[in-house]
Amino acid sequence: FAGHPTLGSCYAWMAAGGSPQDDGQVIQECGVGLVEVRRDGTQLAFKAPPFTRQGPLTEDERKNAIKLTGVNPDAVVEAVHVQNGPQWQLLRLSNAADVLAADPASKAPLGTDIGLAGPCEQGADADWELRAFFANATGRFVEDPVTGSFNAGVAMHLFGSGLTQGSSYRAAQGRKTGADGLVECWQETDGSVWIGGRCAMVSQGGALRPIA
Repeated sequence: FAGHPTLGSCYAWMAAGGSPQDDGQVIQECGVGLVEVRRDGTQLAFKAPPFTRQGPLTEDERKNAIKLTGVNPDAVVEAVHVQNGPQWQLLRLSNAADVLAADPASKAPLGTDIGLAGPCEQGADADWELRAFFANATGRFVEDPVTGSFNAGVAMHLFGSGLTQGSSYRAAQGRKTGADGLVECWQETDGSVWIGGRCAMVSQGGALRPIA
């Protein structure tokens, strides 16, 4: 499961003329099953899939996550699994400044997915600051600008643990990569968690095929 491609592919499909059976709602299928997507103007949102694993990291997992992300160990408030397809491990930090100060390693074992989250100061343009890192096919530990699956895992955990003020918040991600992603996260009365943001077409084209 990947949230960013979920919304991007839905937006591209509708921009190409796709029409959902139910107005404003699209059902997509991927490795975690059926994923519901809603449209509201230029914003799309997906319903967060259930956890495939949750709960605290072991002490060894915690130490490894701290080492790879380069965070201040004293800033770590909580270390938990928030898996929903990708194998996300979450380090919840004291504040957004600690998240932005993290100095990650350059390499990590394949399959490594670790993210950081910390609350922003009052009056900031977001409520939580996020960063997400994964090991690519060559073993480089890469930072992802905006990560739907990680935002979904974080939101499920924050709402489920009573760590948010109210039923919605805004997350910022990508500041250290040159991006400025803002992600809207909310929980509805039925307990479902939704992750959304503004989508826009940045390029388009076509392909020419020879006639057989």
